[in-house]
Amino acid sequence: MTRPVPVPESEFDEVLRLARAGRHGEAIEEVERRTATGGLSEQRRAAAAEALALVARQAESSGDVARAERALEVAVRFRPDYPDLQCRRGRLLRALQRPREARQALERALSLHPRYTAARLEHALLDAAEGFIGEALEALRALARETEVDKPGLFQQGLESLERADWEEAGVLFGRALDLDEPADGDVIERARLLLERGDVARAVEVLREALPGRAGWPDLHHLLGRAELARGHHDDALASLGRALELNPDFHAARIQFALALEAAGALAQAGEQVALVLQRDPAHEQALELHERWTARGRRQGRVKSVHKDP
Repeated sequence: MTRPVPVPESEFDEVLRLARAGRHGEAIEEVERRTATGGLSEQRRAAAAEALALVARQAESSGDVARAERALEVAVRFRPDYPDLQCRRGRLLRALQRPREARQALERALSLHPRYTAARLEHALLDAAEGFIGEALEALRALARETEVDKPGLFQQGLESLERADWEEAGVLFGRALDLDEPADGDVIERARLLLERGDVARAVEVLREALPGRAGWPDLHHLLGRAELARGHHDDALASLGRALELNPDFHAARIQFALALEAAGALAQAGEQVALVLQRDPAHEQALELHERWTARGRRQGRVKSVHKDP
């Protein structure tokens, strides 16, 4: 029988409750209040950034674009190395007609993850909005050559719209063609997370799997699905989902840690250690990675001593 892995409580649960109630500004202030003291661990920084990303999603889905951008601005302070946060913020800054800041955010996302499809698209659309139609078309044609386009007909329509300088329509078409759309019910991840907090893991898995069509390019959705599958003890499914999250964003440390835990649960401790080592290469102070490394190293020493005691003379 497989052993379920518990889902930990978050110190930012109150933040998420405020966001669900539409109190987005208060939610952002609550994160800032809880993190006002210095010396935050990497784990708390990641948790704060994740909470703020959910606040941003809630705010954006309710039309509060300014507070959504503010939530991501604060999130980026905690985790400037998360390309998805930089990309989402760049998209909102473009919508708020703040092109210089949008370009900075998108270029930061691409410096972290040069093949990040969503960031490449947003950067091209920003070029188009500023009148650099030729540069935008060239960048998008290169993107189409290097990326799997799910709906090439829609992509071609997007290019035609861009040639007419209708970059807003083009953006919609490109998002659909590349399977990057975030539909109106963009809080699906938050709903699934709430189910996990309540202990309804089976329903969370169901919600996330139902949400996959049309959202295959969301690394955070695959990450949360993998966590939920791991919590159910479905190790192979968890490995597949978390592996997909890492394909979409190789620098997604939280997904790599969960991938390592799934490997451990499946009995592949050596491979799990390799995944933790990859995180520590990029972030030597990552608290959860250090804790796992120390725990697994200690386990290996104990097992070595047991083998030595029982070894035949």
